[in-house]
Amino acid sequence: MFLKKFIYVNWGGIPNQEFEFGPVNLLSGGNGSGKTTAADAIQTIMTAAHDTLFSYNPGQEETTQRGRGGKQTRTLESYVLGCDDGSYARPWVTDGYIAAVFHPTEGESSEPFTAIIANRAFLETVGSQRQAKLDVTQFFIVTNTQLTIDHFVRSYDDGKHVVPITEINALLAKQIGKRQVEKYDTKKSYLARLYGVLRGMDGRVTDREAMSAAKAFSGFMAYKPNKKGIHSFVANEVLEKKDLGEAIRSVSGLMKNVHAMEDDARKLKESIDILAHAQMQGQIYVERWIEWQEQCYVYAKASYLDEQKLYLDEKQKQSNLKNDLAESEREISVNDGRLRDIQQIVDELNAKRLGVPALRDKDHYEQAVVENGKRLQQLQGPVYAQDSQLRANAQASDFVLRQLAQSSLVLDVLGFGQKSVKKLLKTVSGSKEQALPDMSYLFNEDWVDGAQSEKLLDDVIKLQQQHVQLVNVLSGREDREGGVSLRDGVANLRERQNSQKVQLAKQGEKKQSEIDALETQQVSYPPYVSVALQAIRKQCPAADARVLCDYVEVSDADWQSSIEGYIGGARFSIIVEQEYEAQAISLVRSLGGRNNRARVIQGEKAQRDYQKLRQNLPKNSILHVMNFSHKTAEYYLAASYGSVERVEDAQALRSTRRGVTRDGMGSGSYSMYRCDVGDSELVFGQGARERALLAKRNEFDEILQQTQQANDTVNETSLLLDALDRIKYVQIGDLVQTSVESQRALTSAQEKLQQLDLTEFDDLEDELQQAEAKRLELNALQKKTIRQSGALQTKLETVERNIIQVADRKEEALTVADEKEQVLQKISPIWPEYQLQERLAHADQSAVTINREHLVNLLQEYENDLRKLIGHVDVAIREHNTRCQPNDGIMFQRDFDNDITRKMFTRICQLQKELDNIHNRLKNNVLVERHDKLIELKVAFNTAFVTNLCHSIYQAINDGIRVLDELNDELQNHRFGADQETYRFGSEWVPEFKEYWGFFKEIIDQPQLGDGVSLNEIELTSRSVKVCDSMMSMLLDDDEQKAMRELERISDYRNYRNYEIYKKPKDKADIPLSQYGTGSGGQSETPFYIIRSAAVTSAFRFKEGNSHLRMVLVDEAFSRMDESRSKEVINYLTKQLGLQLVFIMPSSKSGPFLELVNNQFVFAKCPSLATEGELKTQVYVDRQQFNQDKVQALWDNHKVSIHQQATLDFMEEFAE
Repeated sequence: MFLKKFIYVNWGGIPNQEFEFGPVNLLSGGNGSGKTTAADAIQTIMTAAHDTLFSYNPGQEETTQRGRGGKQTRTLESYVLGCDDGSYARPWVTDGYIAAVFHPTEGESSEPFTAIIANRAFLETVGSQRQAKLDVTQFFIVTNTQLTIDHFVRSYDDGKHVVPITEINALLAKQIGKRQVEKYDTKKSYLARLYGVLRGMDGRVTDREAMSAAKAFSGFMAYKPNKKGIHSFVANEVLEKKDLGEAIRSVSGLMKNVHAMEDDARKLKESIDILAHAQMQGQIYVERWIEWQEQCYVYAKASYLDEQKLYLDEKQKQSNLKNDLAESEREISVNDGRLRDIQQIVDELNAKRLGVPALRDKDHYEQAVVENGKRLQQLQGPVYAQDSQLRANAQASDFVLRQLAQSSLVLDVLGFGQKSVKKLLKTVSGSKEQALPDMSYLFNEDWVDGAQSEKLLDDVIKLQQQHVQLVNVLSGREDREGGVSLRDGVANLRERQNSQKVQLAKQGEKKQSEIDALETQQVSYPPYVSVALQAIRKQCPAADARVLCDYVEVSDADWQSSIEGYIGGARFSIIVEQEYEAQAISLVRSLGGRNNRARVIQGEKAQRDYQKLRQNLPKNSILHVMNFSHKTAEYYLAASYGSVERVEDAQALRSTRRGVTRDGMGSGSYSMYRCDVGDSELVFGQGARERALLAKRNEFDEILQQTQQANDTVNETSLLLDALDRIKYVQIGDLVQTSVESQRALTSAQEKLQQLDLTEFDDLEDELQQAEAKRLELNALQKKTIRQSGALQTKLETVERNIIQVADRKEEALTVADEKEQVLQKISPIWPEYQLQERLAHADQSAVTINREHLVNLLQEYENDLRKLIGHVDVAIREHNTRCQPNDGIMFQRDFDNDITRKMFTRICQLQKELDNIHNRLKNNVLVERHDKLIELKVAFNTAFVTNLCHSIYQAINDGIRVLDELNDELQNHRFGADQETYRFGSEWVPEFKEYWGFFKEIIDQPQLGDGVSLNEIELTSRSVKVCDSMMSMLLDDDEQKAMRELERISDYRNYRNYEIYKKPKDKADIPLSQYGTGSGGQSETPFYIIRSAAVTSAFRFKEGNSHLRMVLVDEAFSRMDESRSKEVINYLTKQLGLQLVFIMPSSKSGPFLELVNNQFVFAKCPSLATEGELKTQVYVDRQQFNQDKVQALWDNHKVSIHQQATLDFMEEFAE
């Protein structure tokens, strides 16, 4: 594509007009006339004035766009305002346009188009300083259209005016069509489309290709001697810099992210270790506090046992003393008998002595009176007792009748409904309403009447028969079904009722325990799970055994019951650290009875399967309404139940392989079934626990009601049984009969005593004296025995007082022991792991053999240890709070006055739960997520480091070599000048950078890298390891600017080789230009154009497609070359390479080149009377189109004339 036309509107001092270009174009004129201004417009179109790509007035060697040394630089805005030596042709807000019309050359298939850059500039004044400012820049590509100046300068009623840039887009779209007019907002997008359409593409080239082509174009404009040498020229002018800064920053960012995440993970692990340490201190405190309370209980129980032993010893003393006292009283009684016998002998002797025969009858009758009176006295107690029993039987029978009237069918079934039983009960109970015989009549002498006594005897015998018959009916087994009496039936009923009551009480205790656990945010596990959990924690504490249900929550309450029902017993699966899974299940298997049914989750396998399945979970999976605080729980449920779908009804469930409905129906294994659980059995999440707590409280209330009913029933049955037991046999008939007979004998003896005549008796002096002596001896022994009995009684009273004191102390010790036991019983609701019954039994055994004095010292040690431990807990919590996230802080205030109280123990138990929750979340959730993200980051880093950096640099090095090889292929066919010289590039490795290249190659040659193998896992040579460590250090360097500079140096492939350009004259050795000191300025400038032309053809992709940009622009052309060499370069560019050439040259030097030029634009700046803005000059442009054949003929004739004139002048010198 050639530049066919260029349109200038408000650009510098150039008049608004069109320039028509041909194959070879010359811009000439005097200094400062505006020829470079015109060329800068072309450069602007081709580079979009993109920073680092353009350089206005490039022919001036010291000029840059940075204005070094205080020089005023030309700018896009200054061109729009027409700046010239500080004055402005348009010192107002000005719109300007530059447009280039490109047209295909012969053989190109693309269509013509127009590239436009529209600018609006204004002059900003600050104090005495004025500065041109750019307000708006717009870029356009108008396809398939060749615009003219009339599109930008239109005729209005008041004359011609420039179209405002705010209207140009709409105006062009209206005139040409919206599809043809393409507007771009950025320079890069404009350049990408410009160089795309120049290559005949419908789209755009890459930004990199566009920037490369634009740089090649602007770099060709002027020859500037490279003072840094050939290497710098090749590296900076021939080879294209590849910006890997973004890749470096990306890799560095990833590396820093990896490092930061590793650092975060390390800090997180430290926090977890601190939490674990705090948990350990808290656990030790809890265990020591429990042991302390157990030892306090042991001390109290041992104190009670000691008092009990002392009490039993005193009771034994009391028993011994009572036995001794009874023996003493027996001796007194024996002595009394002996005294009575001797007294009788004395009395008989006295009677003989007096010679009274009737005295014997008197003694006999008196003895009968005494004996019968005594017998009556002895019978009085039993008779009254039997009388009380009669009355008790009557009252008990009445109570039984009343109970039967209120009783249920149960008692009737037992046999109490029989008429004969009720009749007997009524007969016996009715006797209490009748006037029962007054037994005191038998023992009152004034009331004794024989007839009444006989009647009393008949009545009593009849009552005895009734009562005995009732007792036989109640206790008889022969006539009862099953051989169980009525009384035993009631006893058995009470036992059954009591068993039911005990069972309900146990259910209540269990339910209360479950409620206590739920109130402390704990779940009641099935017994076999608790046993397995305890065994694993005891045998493998490092396994960190936990139960799945504690770390799962269902976010939608409507699905809670059905989801938990579907998962079922798997909710209580045990989670352990992956390396302990095999050991844990072996422990569970070894448990006895039904305690070996617990499940241990395969965490590692579940995680692997989860990674495969997580992308394929159904949209309506139950997992989407579940939240997890433990990653293993998430892995397990996702892998096991992730495919279970939530469906609306049974109809949808029919066609669902694994599914569940809200109302508790599930499907699986080609069957459908019910799968809901009651609210009291819910365990997933806090909401479920609250529902379970409410349900369990309701169940507990029901159990309490049932227990109360059972208790009332047991009490009623117990009262009935007590009443039945009070109905006993009576033997009052025999007793009354004996009493009546004794009463008869007493009356008879008394009457005969009254009839005796005692007038005669004999004197038996000797016998009487001996008997009297014996009596005195017995009296003395009796007195001694009585004194001994008195002493025993005193001792017994002392012992009994001691017993009372010991009993009081025993009761106090028992009360203390009960209080200590209550303390232990209150531990379980706070710390459910505490096995009360087992530990209490062990403490009871210890209390039997413990040394209390030693235990006092031990208890003091416990108190001291607990105070130290609470200090350790306090320190650990403070350390955690200083390092943790704000949301993970724990409120804990030590109370020195309550370090070892139950209140502090409760707080430590709560603290343990808080610590465990945070520890679990950090370890099993946050740390696992960080670990997964870290793996992903490492994979991303490996990919970025290998692909974005290593591959990029390695490929760039190879591309650089390839570019030079391609240029060499291009240059070897081009011979230049009289010496038929050719040029080629050469290079060799820089030793430092070859090590880097070797490292990159070694990395790229690793086939396993990227397949889950990290950079740290591959085997590298020692040299590459050093290089890798060095690069990693730079990627992590805190001084980012320093590190980036060094990394950019390493990533710049041009630094890896030293470059050279060799000149090879025909049949001569290669000459390196870096050592070519004898060549003239023109000779050193010639390679520049040759090399540059090869670079341009490469950048413009001449070997790709059939449409390319074929125009180059040269400012201050061939300034160091002679006429012949300059023409050779022009012919090389235009004829050999087929490029359109636009070059700038002062008029004084342009004459010899006119024979090569198709179009010449002569610029002249002249004073003008009509001022334009602040300028008093006017630029004029004269376009001259040459007929090259006629110009060539004239030039040849002129050369002949000059040659002839020179010959004549030479001959004249000889003639003289």
